[in-house]
Amino acid sequence: MKQGKMQQPRHQLKGIWLAFALAGISQIAFAADEVSANASNEKSSEKDASVKDPVALKAVTVTAQRRVENAQKAAVAVSVVNTQTITADGVRAIGDITTFVPNAAAKNPDGDGRPRWYIRGLGTGDTGAATVYPVGIYADDVFLSAPIAGGGPLFDLERIEILRGPQGTLYGKNTTAGAVNIISKKPTFDTEAYATVGIGEKSERIVTGAVGGAILDERLAGRVSVYSEERDGFGKNLTTGNSYGDVNKKAIRLQLLAQLTPNLDALLKVHAREFKGDGSNGSLPIGTYSGYTRPRGRSLALNVDEDYKLEHEGTSLTFNWDLSGYKLTSITAYDYIRNQNFTDADYTPYESNGRTDSDNRYRQYSQEFRLASPQEDKLRWLLGTHYFKETLDSSALRTKLPGLLANGTSNQTGATNVVYRDLNFNHETESIAAFGNVKYDFTEQFTLGGGLRWTQEKKDIDLNLAQRVNSGGVLVPLAGADNNGSSSRDKTWEAWTWDLTPEYKISENALVFFRYAKGFRSGGFNTGLSGGLSGLTTVDPEKLDSYEVGVKSNWFNNRLTANANAFYYDYKDIQVNLLTVNNGVLTTALTNGAKGEAKGLELELEAQATERLHLRAALSYLDTEYKNFKNVNPNTGAVTGDYSGNSFVRSPKHVVALGADYTLPFINGTKLIAAGDFSYRSKEYFLADRQSEDTLSQDAYTIGNARLTWVNSNDKISLTAFVNNFTDRKYQVHGRPNGAQALGQYVVTYGNPRFAGLNLTVRF
Repeated sequence: MKQGKMQQPRHQLKGIWLAFALAGISQIAFAADEVSANASNEKSSEKDASVKDPVALKAVTVTAQRRVENAQKAAVAVSVVNTQTITADGVRAIGDITTFVPNAAAKNPDGDGRPRWYIRGLGTGDTGAATVYPVGIYADDVFLSAPIAGGGPLFDLERIEILRGPQGTLYGKNTTAGAVNIISKKPTFDTEAYATVGIGEKSERIVTGAVGGAILDERLAGRVSVYSEERDGFGKNLTTGNSYGDVNKKAIRLQLLAQLTPNLDALLKVHAREFKGDGSNGSLPIGTYSGYTRPRGRSLALNVDEDYKLEHEGTSLTFNWDLSGYKLTSITAYDYIRNQNFTDADYTPYESNGRTDSDNRYRQYSQEFRLASPQEDKLRWLLGTHYFKETLDSSALRTKLPGLLANGTSNQTGATNVVYRDLNFNHETESIAAFGNVKYDFTEQFTLGGGLRWTQEKKDIDLNLAQRVNSGGVLVPLAGADNNGSSSRDKTWEAWTWDLTPEYKISENALVFFRYAKGFRSGGFNTGLSGGLSGLTTVDPEKLDSYEVGVKSNWFNNRLTANANAFYYDYKDIQVNLLTVNNGVLTTALTNGAKGEAKGLELELEAQATERLHLRAALSYLDTEYKNFKNVNPNTGAVTGDYSGNSFVRSPKHVVALGADYTLPFINGTKLIAAGDFSYRSKEYFLADRQSEDTLSQDAYTIGNARLTWVNSNDKISLTAFVNNFTDRKYQVHGRPNGAQALGQYVVTYGNPRFAGLNLTVRF
């Protein structure tokens, strides 16, 4: 049970936040209502280009609702990340883009290759290869199922759209938390090219760029984009003397756009990336292991030469037909992803828990069709189908080579001391879905939208387990019929989900909407076997009822945007991962049945205060609680733990981000842009259980970043110097147990320390 968390100071902060947010929403609604009396005058003045404020914020276009529209006109909680200078500004991992996205985070405790996405308290810490994310990751509208597929380098992108709340009636895959759509820069028939070269601390070297344009008159265009990044790690392996946590990323993307007829175009995309690093990605042991204690700081000593490699190759073909105003879209995609990981399981120079060698291979195929009516009509609709199939071959081998521990004892003794463990399985997923969405303008001010989705998902798994112990120098099977052999499971789930969104345009500059959405996350199998084959259990789907009110508004001739959201989640059959230790082996087990609630407030502000000064702010409040969470042994039915009252994982109550940039022009046409941002996160927990242990949580902290950019007179050349985390704040991004609770053994991962760099970009 939760003990002593959220004392009076936090309640006071909560009250201040609530009062501020509610007052802000009320003020927006009241002021917008007052403005609506002169709506017709505003409309005509907006159309008059002569009175348009030259200092106004630039309009942001999104396709989050499968139509091209101004983000301020979209009745959905969506945040857009401008990616034009994302690499030059010091952004290296996808988690860095969420600073100004309310109630969203994608920290990388498992390395840049596998960010852990959480939106409004919903996410997963389960590291199982077959885990289904509650956050849907899309690359150019292609759903990527593998947990390691969403951590690619960010280069040559148009924008990134982050939707909060259940999605399914407009997107191919159903998700409970939200969707992230990473949209590449597409080929055009205009010649365009750029190159960026960056250097930084820890011998960082970055080269990225793109070139595109017409290949065959107005019929065929192409674009090639490349990315390369190398950096030493922030830690040190004392055994070898080498840096620890190194990064090596390579990626390429080729796109061809063919205008087959005046009404039909085809886009072919071929892409590949490779990520290399250390197997443990900066994990550091805490506590004493058989007499050994790690030195302080980020250094450690390993007796295993760790290695991590991720490969992702894929292709997609998208057709768009214009059928007299109706638009038919077909997206066919294939992706191959392989993740190989060789790690020191105990993070010490001794063979305490041995070493692990895992190899996961994903092959996924998807086909989506969408038919949309003319978007100018009063009645607008979209119909779609989505087919998805994935085959996963997973292998995890743990071995403990003979040797002595730090206390001088053998690491091979004991009838239950497993020194060899081979867990492998074949897992197949087949999903079929049909979805539709409709909107109708009852008046110029009032629109009603709704969507419906049917999903059928089938999964089957064949799992093999072999465990051996050392008996007189001979490896023999671990005693017990459950500890060796094979097991199979298969299950099919079906679900109807829907959403309903009435929206009212208070004026040309203010929109208010309500959204109810029913979310569904498909079931699966627990492959985190801490013991024998009986641990292979079936996990039921989780369900979410989401209620949300949102306000979007523009002020002062579009010099200020103010958007606010309030939401409540009723969350059932939550899929939660719990870490267990059996015979010194740590595994992450997936269970469900928990119930919970989440409620929150979000406020996004952006202002062009003057021609030179640009301001941004994002404020989040999130209150989460497991209402009924008892961990039950699936075989005996015994309650092994009651975590009711605990908070959701990685869900800080308060997050505040403030940013500004100031442009100083010079007489010769060049300019200097000074920018900075601060982000504050209150306390968060890394596990659903054991929330009273300090090592498994992170107290409140603040991070600051700064940038200084020089731009030449024609905006073709820019030079940026940046410092991330300039106060060198030390903070955890993860903490987990690494042995029996009584031994006080943990593994922690820290966020990046202060890091400075320099980037030069040239556009042609």
